[in-house]
Amino acid sequence: MSSSHPLRLGSGLTRRLAILAGAALIASASLGGALAQDMPEMELKFGHPYNEDHPLAKGAQRFADTVAERSGGKLTVTVYPNSTIGSSRDLVEAMQIGVVDFALVPTTNVASFYAPLDIFYLPFLFRDREHAYAVSDGPVGQKLYADMLDKIGIRTLAMFESGFRTITTRDKKIEKPDDMKGVKFRVVNNPLNLATFKALGANPTPMALSEVFTGLQQGTVDGQDNPIGNVKAFGFDKVQDYITLSNHQWAGIMFLADEKMWQEQPENVRALFQEAALEAQEWERKALNEQEGEYLKEMQANGMTVTRLSPEQSKAFQDAMAPVWEEYRAKLGEELIQSAVEAK
Repeated sequence: MSSSHPLRLGSGLTRRLAILAGAALIASASLGGALAQDMPEMELKFGHPYNEDHPLAKGAQRFADTVAERSGGKLTVTVYPNSTIGSSRDLVEAMQIGVVDFALVPTTNVASFYAPLDIFYLPFLFRDREHAYAVSDGPVGQKLYADMLDKIGIRTLAMFESGFRTITTRDKKIEKPDDMKGVKFRVVNNPLNLATFKALGANPTPMALSEVFTGLQQGTVDGQDNPIGNVKAFGFDKVQDYITLSNHQWAGIMFLADEKMWQEQPENVRALFQEAALEAQEWERKALNEQEGEYLKEMQANGMTVTRLSPEQSKAFQDAMAPVWEEYRAKLGEELIQSAVEAK
């Protein structure tokens, strides 16, 4: 595919600023002179699986606080963290039947309902965060979200992140693909995640995020993969001795809204929800990126061994993913993959 592919854009920063500016224009046009008294009174539920101290949880609460403030308290969004109203999969199903209004769910879990989202977890697809943002915020992502809305009736308002995934283990340092052979390894319950770690020779075991700490503590599994923030927030560092900064997948966290609820809202409420979601997205990404370094220092100071892969070591892991890419090239299509690879 040539570099003149129509899905390419300018810089990530320019694009995100344009998205926010567009949201502000929509909001100002829709809200116009509408004051808080023009808002309906309403209570809504927002569920997610994250610990209250995690930037993702704080981002969700920031959205709720913004909505309350700008609606003069008429719109109340109650946030339910820590999987208290369901796991990631439960939240998607709950949205489909209209019992949850908003949710934060990793792309890999939503992919169980809308398979093209597997593009986000294709191993080693993303060069860096800016590349991930270019896909999630730009035409590739927007096209996927529109099609997903049509197919499963769930709207995407923003894309938070929990960062690039790392590999942690209890008693084995991971520096090369062969080190993963035979490791009992927790993975997200998604065929792509299973395929990724099977390709490394691990023994992958699907498990909900809320169950991982107990699984690691009791030895049901010996390792797991999660971004640095999740490793710290969920206490995995207390039951794992090694962390490898493999950066094998970028964990985009979808900010979802129930479409039936959305369609029932007047334009000024929709505009407020969209604007507040995008503002929270920008805040959450910045907070997460700043906090990751501190988390890593804390874990290292508490005795965790941190392994940073050399370019040659990273390439060995990437090369091991060749069969996974071949399998998902057939499932996702060459055009979608190439559009994501070329996104700028």
